[in-house]
Amino acid sequence: MVRINLLPVRVSKKKEAGKQQLVLFALVLVAGILANGFYHQHRARALAAVERDLKKTKDDIAALDKVIQDVDKIKAEQATLEKKMETLNALRKGRTGPVRMLSELAENMPRRLWLKKMEEKAGKVAFVGSAASIEDVSEFIRKLRESKYFAQVELKKIVEAKAGAFRVVDFEISSIGKYTPGQAVPDPTPPKRAAKGKG
Repeated sequence: MVRINLLPVRVSKKKEAGKQQLVLFALVLVAGILANGFYHQHRARALAAVERDLKKTKDDIAALDKVIQDVDKIKAEQATLEKKMETLNALRKGRTGPVRMLSELAENMPRRLWLKKMEEKAGKVAFVGSAASIEDVSEFIRKLRESKYFAQVELKKIVEAKAGAFRVVDFEISSIGKYTPGQAVPDPTPPKRAAKGKG
């Protein structure tokens, strides 16, 4: 009976299988390393793109902040200019208002009434004068109340007095002047009276 020793064949097969497993493991390891490298490279490119976008966004925000600061500066300069214009307009109104008021006062004053004193303090105007009759004083008060330059016209005092051989009426009137700075300058043209219908 012939006996064949199969041990060397088994050992050879085991060695061959071990080599194949080792090669397979090496291939898997190399593939994993390559895949990991590609993944990290992709992540690095994505991170670099995000950082570029972030830098661009920050630059845009900085540019917008500069524009906003410029706009705020322009607005502040505009507000300062408007205040200066308001001051100039108030000064102009304060200068021309009394002239117009005095012109209207001279045109509308009754012929038999004269002023001895006219005084303005802090927007309050006081009239001291005399008239030939109480009716002339009433007419003067009516004219002041119709004027756009005066408000809150009130008769403070009225007394009869003698001026030589004539009897006169002395009066004091208080009012508020509308021509002072900070107040609206009224239209200098007197209001039109409604035409009376024929009847």
